[in-house]
Amino acid sequence: MILSDNQIDNRIINRMIGESVSFDYNKPKRIGSPSLYLKSFINKVNNNEVIEPYSRCNLEMRAKGILLLSNYSNKQALLPIPENEILEIKIFKGKEKIDPFLLSPMWILLKLGFSIKHARHFKIRLHEYSIEEMKLYIKSEKFDINFIANGYLFERHLSFLNVLGYDKKIIET
Repeated sequence: MILSDNQIDNRIINRMIGESVSFDYNKPKRIGSPSLYLKSFINKVNNNEVIEPYSRCNLEMRAKGILLLSNYSNKQALLPIPENEILEIKIFKGKEKIDPFLLSPMWILLKLGFSIKHARHFKIRLHEYSIEEMKLYIKSEKFDINFIANGYLFERHLSFLNVLGYDKKIIET
């Protein structure tokens, strides 16, 4: 059930997927994902309920599932997805192109053994490091949802998915 602007009610969402997970400052963890863009949305149950492609989306961790928050032209839509309905979550890292020039800061850091995750921030020219967009697929009993996002955000998305605790359902490629 997709909830649009006039149907949004926290009581319905809390009944379906539980309350929002509270943030603990003593043990910080991600309770929401970075921004995603909806590439495609397939509703297997009701073809009349859809979320617009290229909507800006976020995923929020709930006690018994995840909540998809969508915004397209200032029209919000919420999609509660219970944990027991999620079949699999696939995340694909974009292809990286690493080509630092001799004696650049990035080249020096890579030679010193720093990971590309940290060394890429010291590039001087655009051609030294680039990454294609990442892809995220969520397959549930009722929906097939495909997202794209900036490739630089892959680690943050992966961190959020690992916090969810759906280890057997998450496939990283």
